[in-house]
Amino acid sequence: MTSDSKARLLGLLMWLYTAFNILLVAVIAIIYISIFGFVFTQVPQKPGEPDPAFIMLILIFAFAIALIFTILFSIPKIVAGYGLRKQKPWARTWAIVGSIMACMSFPFGTAIGVFGLVFLFSDEGKLYFDQVARGNLTAGSNMIAPQPNSWQ
Repeated sequence: MTSDSKARLLGLLMWLYTAFNILLVAVIAIIYISIFGFVFTQVPQKPGEPDPAFIMLILIFAFAIALIFTILFSIPKIVAGYGLRKQKPWARTWAIVGSIMACMSFPFGTAIGVFGLVFLFSDEGKLYFDQVARGNLTAGSNMIAPQPNSWQ
């Protein structure tokens, strides 16, 4: 697998992982709001208890905040995915941040984050982004493999 294909794969994985996270939070919010909405319509209200509409409003607000934070924390991964797919020299920095953030989510995020960090900090990754920054790399071209470390 070439460095270009590894960078493009990492960008795609970051996009897919981000989409999965946002979709998961949205689906969980819809399920919880639906369940609580159904329960609040079926349970009789006793005097002195809070209005079910007020509780639903708080629940909707809490899930809206969770979705907003999920989207905000996804921005580095989206930007990194774009930069990696389009061979931008600044993509390495965003990809490092996105990979570290992805490592906190076990198991898929950890796998993607470790793959990204290993590629980004390897000699192959450094050489790839060095060639991208110089403009020596075109889409689909093969790059020169880095020299192995000498233990002598």
